[in-house]
Formats: sequence, structure tokens, C-alpha cells
Amino acid sequence: MKIIQTLFIDDSKNPFKDGCGWIKPEYHLMSWALSCLLLREKYVNLELFVNSNAGKLLIDTLGLPYSEVHYDHDKLSLPHNNLWALPKIYTYSLQENPFLHIDGDVFIFNRINESLLDSELIAQNIEIATEYYLSTLSELKEHFTYFPNCVIKDFNSSFPFKAVNAGILGGKNIQFFKEYSREAFEYVYQNLSHMPYINVNRFNVFFEQHLFYSLANEKEIPISIYLTESINDNEYLNFGNFHEVPGSRSYLHLLGDYKRDEPTCLKMAAKLRELYPDYYYKIISICRANKMPLATVLYSLEKIDWENDFGNIQNKSKEIYFSGIKKPVQSHIFVNEFVDEEFPDLCLIRGIFNDTIENLININDKDIFTADFASFADKLREVIKKNILISDYYLYGRDLASTNWYNEIFGNEYDLPNKVIMLCEDFIIIESEFDWAALINKYKRVDVKYYLNLQVTQGKFFNLIIPEVYIQKYSIYEIDEIEKLLIEHLNNPMSVKNLLFEMQCYFEDDVIQNSKVIYTEFIVGIIKELVIKKAIKPFSLSNK
Repeated sequence: MKIIQTLFIDDSKNPFKDGCGWIKPEYHLMSWALSCLLLREKYVNLELFVNSNAGKLLIDTLGLPYSEVHYDHDKLSLPHNNLWALPKIYTYSLQENPFLHIDGDVFIFNRINESLLDSELIAQNIEIATEYYLSTLSELKEHFTYFPNCVIKDFNSSFPFKAVNAGILGGKNIQFFKEYSREAFEYVYQNLSHMPYINVNRFNVFFEQHLFYSLANEKEIPISIYLTESINDNEYLNFGNFHEVPGSRSYLHLLGDYKRDEPTCLKMAAKLRELYPDYYYKIISICRANKMPLATVLYSLEKIDWENDFGNIQNKSKEIYFSGIKKPVQSHIFVNEFVDEEFPDLCLIRGIFNDTIENLININDKDIFTADFASFADKLREVIKKNILISDYYLYGRDLASTNWYNEIFGNEYDLPNKVIMLCEDFIIIESEFDWAALINKYKRVDVKYYLNLQVTQGKFFNLIIPEVYIQKYSIYEIDEIEKLLIEHLNNPMSVKNLLFEMQCYFEDDVIQNSKVIYTEFIVGIIKELVIKKAIKPFSLSNK
């Protein structure tokens, strides 16, 4: 079975200015590179279906190593810019032999089981329609004048109806794909005049994913799925956990809001840098040549040829990091003339303050909130001033080293108790009466349910500030009291086993005696999160 991918870029989009669904254009390019290169390692034949604009980007500019490239999509004209699934449908319609289509935001770290590839129909998983589908369904029913028969039957059946996720889609039943493609185009073109009245972006999942499921169901053709569990359409959890590959995960898919969550995108970029540094730095050079703003300050240095000298720069950065040299470096910001406007996050927290204070109940709340805001803002400003003076090479070296921290500690669960861990340098914890880290992340993170439901309450909160090589010079995380206590116990390097023993003093005896497994999983979970956040790292002599 051949493996195929599709990219279509219409004339209205500039891939060096338009993120094509991603928060920044650089992540769009990096996603395609990582997806392609992982597949090419495992499959000799990896074919690409594109129009000329997309071929120029992926083949001529990025130089991705597809075995065969088809420019059939020059014959396709999108009737609406937001019908992004239509080029994939067109690709399906062109196939004459068994195939598996894999999206450019899917990352596969192991070969797919051959028994799955021998199936009539294949999809990533079964998707249960909840808010994402249902919020658009009423619009379709109100405005559309045409639905395929199988879709009508499914809509009239009991809810919730189901679909597939098309991160991977394919199979041996070519006749089905011919009919499915015809129905999908009919579904779209019969309703073109109604597009102004619906959410066109969400309609894509109806004519691709729901239609596929309902047509297969009508014809009683079984769908073999890659992921065995059915998933609610708005509950794709852990699909961006790059720290868990290649250990406990082998499949990731940055669908939907993952593309607009920068921390997740940065992890994807770091994985590309780790596995395929030549392509990663080629993309950095392309971004610089096209004057695209980049997250990492070091990449803006004009004297560095990143595409050709990345090996030397990486080695230099690691040497500086492991030597512990954090000597001050020149910055475009003079610390003594530091102003909030230089750092958007400081402007952001002022905006958060102004938005939030209006919703507080009484004048005492507002007075306490105002005083705590002023104290937190002053402390954060001082932290940023301090971080400006840390060498960017030092921080970049730390980031390169941190790529393997998670797997080094947690890669072998049987050896985990003996792993020795230690605190990272330079992070700071700011205490506050309101949860400023969570409030900031509520505005910065995308579609994280915890932040969406966050309420402003007074209490005792801890804000973990990590120095970064990024433009804003820091990351901020909310941690609770147990996490803070765990950090305090790691003033000296300690084995996980000993840390688990020491942390028992904060729990009731019956918890330790009767729920030892739950306790262990809880503490190990905290350690994992602090490793991901770069507050804890594995101990070695070079870290001393």
C-alpha cells in the first residue's frame, strides 16, 4: 500500500506570511518537514499530491525527499478559501490502487501494522459528535438544500452521531473512495450559495469525516482504525506530547487548536531540531531570508549562517551551558532603560488586570487585587531584567540539552526509582494572593479547559518563572504548594526513590499505606511536569 500526502496553496496565500492554520508560518513549514521525514524513514514510497504553489514550497524550497510528486491539483480551483479538506478529497478521487493518506500535521514514529494496511477502509479513530459538530449542524440544517442520502439517514438516527478522524484515511476499497469523493464534491457544490450563512471551516469535517463514516455505515463496510478508542470531537488529549516519543507514544496529531498553541508548536519544532537538524536550520534560514519573525532571539543574529554553521553553534551553546557560564551579553534592550512596552507579556498582564478588576465584587476585593497586581508586576519586571543578562547561548544550550531529559529519566520505568534528579538553575518562584500565572496562561494558551473555566479567587499562589531564549525571556507556570515543597526538597540531587520517601511527610499515613500506587503516580506526575517545564533535570557530573 502506498503512503500519500496532500498540500494545496491557493494564490491568495503566501506561506511565508500566512500560517495556513498555524499560529506562525514557521510552524507550518516545520510540521510538513517533520511529518514527511518521519514517514520517509519508514516507507520507500511516499508520494505527494500538490498544486504548483505547494510543490514550489515543499519540493523546490524545503527540498523534502518525496519519492514521487504529482501536480494534479493545478486542475483544482477552490470555490471557497476555507474548504481546506477539498484538496484531500480530490486526492482520494485520483487513486486507482490501495493507499493510506496521512495529513501533514500527523507524526508517526513507528511503522503502521501491516494488518491494518490490508483493510478495506482505514481511519485514525472513530469520533463522537459533541459540541464541535453539533454547533454547526443546526446551521447546516437551516440553510443547506442538499444532503447525501447516507447523511440524511444518519442525522435522523439517534444522537450522538459518529464520524472518523481523517488524520490518516485510506484502504483497499477504491470503488468506495470513488463514490465517496463524488458525494463529497456534490455535498459542497450543491450548497455553495449557502456558505455565507454557515461556519465553513467546521463544514469540512462534515463532508470529509462524517460523510466517510455514514457512507461506510450505509454500505456496511467495516472501518479499521489506528487508535482503538472512540474520542469525543473536542477531547483530543495528549496528541501534542512530543516529550513522550519515542518512549510511550508513537503517534501524534496536531489537529485543531494544537496548531494555535505556541508551547505545543515549540515542542514540535524542538523535535524536528533534534531528529533532523539540517532541515530545521534550513527552515530557520528560509524564515530569516523572508524576514519572518522568529520566537528564538539567537536566530536574529545577522552574522550567523544557521543553515551551514548550526553544528558549531549548537556545540558552542552546549559548551557554554555545561560550563555554567552565564556572562552578560549585549541586548537590544538596555536594562537600565527597561520599559514594559518592550515585552508584550507585561502589557498583557496590565490588560488582564483591567479586564478582571471590573468583575470583582466589592471595593476590598479590588484594593487587594490592585495591590497584589502591583507587587507581582514589579517582581516579574525584575525577573525579566535578570533574564536579559543571561547569555542567549547558555539558554540555547540548556534547551538543546533538555530535549532528552524526559526520556533519560522516565524512559525505563523499572529503573526510575534509582534515577537521580536535581533542580535546574535560574528559575524563580513568585508568591502572590491571586493566580497570575494561570490568568496569563488563560489568555495565552489555546482551548485548555482548565484555563477556560478559571475563576479569580484570592488565596496563596505560586508562579514558577523559567528563563527563556525566546523574545519574551521567560515562561510562566502556576504550581501548587505540593509542587513547591517538592522543589524545596531537591536543594541537593536526590534519587526518585528518596524523594518519594521524603514527600510522604505531607500525606496522611493511611494514604501512604493503602494507596501507595496512587501516591507514587501522583508524585512522579509532578516530577514529570517539572521536567517538561525545565525546573528539574537528570543529575550527572557535568551538571555539578
